[in-house]
Amino acid sequence: MGTSKTTVADVPLTVSTPDPAVSLGKAVVVLQEAWGVNAHIESILTRLADAGYLAVAPHLYHRGSQTSFTDFPSAKEALMALNSKDISHDVGATAAYCKSEGADTIGSLGFCMGGTVSLWCAAEPLVDAAVTYYGGAVAESRWQGIPAGSELAAQLKVPWLGHYGDLDPSIPPECVEQLRSHASKLAQVYRYPDADHAFNNDTSSHYDPEAADLAWSRTMEFFAKTL
Repeated sequence: MGTSKTTVADVPLTVSTPDPAVSLGKAVVVLQEAWGVNAHIESILTRLADAGYLAVAPHLYHRGSQTSFTDFPSAKEALMALNSKDISHDVGATAAYCKSEGADTIGSLGFCMGGTVSLWCAAEPLVDAAVTYYGGAVAESRWQGIPAGSELAAQLKVPWLGHYGDLDPSIPPECVEQLRSHASKLAQVYRYPDADHAFNNDTSSHYDPEAADLAWSRTMEFFAKTL
């Protein structure tokens, strides 16, 4: 199985393809953390393919000179250079690729900044269902053309699932509850009392295996029902 690389509409993609014997004919667009499409994101692609989904990650930083980072100051500069027009193009190109490969329904799954993008994908909508792990910019907008998360949650067009850690200083519980209070009936929001930001990232010091396992099982159940 493994991962492979391709480019569609000038967007570099990392792809993990399921075994045809278990393929569900469904796809998930995996949206990167601030670091880019790194080993953690590739591991998510593999897990999704193992579960029968075509899994594809667009490299959202491809317009810059560097597409992945290990230090946050550089990553933040690349992150803040994004905008709704470019993100829409990249996600749209990824979705078109998934359809060309035989997917009839497409979800999005985003982490950190990609979690914010995934919520936006559900509000546009660019996908058929979406999942967010600790996506920021809940109280105020981060990117031109993309409203704050609490506004997006009120504008959902497709089912959306959100995962947030109570110990995340960048998205405190009161922000999550603000989002929940604004959210439409298409939303499901879960909080994890002992989890910090990046609790799903097993390469991070914030990794929380218990919260990660529970969130992943909920994510798989959600996609099974909505895609």
